[in-house]
Amino acid sequence: MSGKQPRQPDDESDPPGGVVGSWIRQGAQVFEFLATLGVLGFAGHWADERYKIQPWGLLGGLLLGMVTGLYLMLRESKRLDK
Repeated sequence: MSGKQPRQPDDESDPPGGVVGSWIRQGAQVFEFLATLGVLGFAGHWADERYKIQPWGLLGGLLLGMVTGLYLMLRESKRLDK
């Protein structure tokens, strides 16, 4: 048998699942942000068409999507830091 030992985390800051797990979690956060932005942007565009309030519905939807997406991203990042 070789004398190699399995790689041990250097410290407690290594995420479970290693680098690949970290990339997957970050990719999921980006996808969640973009999905939130897209859904609320579409809802704002729909409101523009329905109520003839161009461009305020789209701008409001995109702004709300950015705020909501950032909130969700920061909440998840804080959860992972614990």
